[in-house]
Amino acid sequence: MSEIITFSPSLSLFGFGALLKLPGVLKSRSFKRILIITDPQVGASDILQRILDLLKGSFDWELFDGAPSEPHSIDVDKQKDRFGSDFDALLGVGGGSAMDFAKALSIIMTHGGLLADYAGEGTVPGQVIPIVCIPTTSGTGSQNTQTAVFTIKGVKLGCSSEYIRPAASIVDPELTMRLDPMVTRNTGYDALMHATESFTARPHAQVPERPILYQGGNPFSRALAFEAFRSIWASYRQAFSNGGNREARIGMSMGSHLAGIAFSHSGLGLVHALASSLGGMVDAPHGVCLAACTNIGLNYNFKVCEKDLSALASIMEGKDGLSSNLASAESFITKTQALIRELNFPSRPSELGIKKEDAQALLKNTLIQTRRIKTNPRPLDDELLSYIEKGI
Repeated sequence: MSEIITFSPSLSLFGFGALLKLPGVLKSRSFKRILIITDPQVGASDILQRILDLLKGSFDWELFDGAPSEPHSIDVDKQKDRFGSDFDALLGVGGGSAMDFAKALSIIMTHGGLLADYAGEGTVPGQVIPIVCIPTTSGTGSQNTQTAVFTIKGVKLGCSSEYIRPAASIVDPELTMRLDPMVTRNTGYDALMHATESFTARPHAQVPERPILYQGGNPFSRALAFEAFRSIWASYRQAFSNGGNREARIGMSMGSHLAGIAFSHSGLGLVHALASSLGGMVDAPHGVCLAACTNIGLNYNFKVCEKDLSALASIMEGKDGLSSNLASAESFITKTQALIRELNFPSRPSELGIKKEDAQALLKNTLIQTRRIKTNPRPLDDELLSYIEKGI
């Protein structure tokens, strides 16, 4: 265990119109030759054209607009020989999958091999081609984090290294104004659970030192996670029902951004570990898998983090002070499940086709998620299987 807490956020520019600052951000780091990584949806939108217009005349660039949603490691491997390594930076534009694709590609473009070679923590041997991120959703917070998530052999895993934390990011809520409601719903729930699990993460003093800054809950991460939750809870429903609501989009962009900074300094927990396991077993977006696993994870951890859930419940209830009674902590789970039903999410893995006989496989794949479970507030024990079986 370490008594030292490390703070390592990257440069971020936030606000409507922040995209216009992109040339200055790139020039300040002497980035001249840029590889743009995005997905087909953004590639067909005016967002990409606006970025290309900003780069025109001052930068050389190449474009890859084939980053898939929920990428597999082989998707990245297929591209490693397509581009040279003589880029000053990779510019990831899109949701978490596109930004993670940029991080992953930077690893193998710099160090060679296959992406699966770098699964785990601290496996990247050194600096990579710098990454700059422009998120177009309000969910993963990948523009702040040291992890790229991908699927390998049916299991969602991550490559986590401080070397792949983006050098800079530009978060412009205007880029989310026309986001599809279902994408808003799915990515927004991811952000909500980032804030929740960062706030309830195992205390820093109980977490062994690691190669990455998933160092357990600490004053820096908890303060950011609490404000992130406040911002997301106040904005989420409005952003989903009325995507053109400027204040709601600002709230979601700020909330997801703060949550990303928070959990990249604390780590996450069982809900995300279960969702990553489930995501390797079914074809569903990450936010959907999170919703289906929320009840299992929160109930398993409940007795260990009642006080923290009470604090978050006070935000849900619009209170200025913090409540610390059991009823309030229980209301957090009740209100979260009500939100899941209201937004028509699945509330159990069985709604995604998982059967009770799959419980052992779900558990096995969850225990692989060491990046998440090391900071879960309650150590995982033999009781978890019964929670999974009951929650399926």
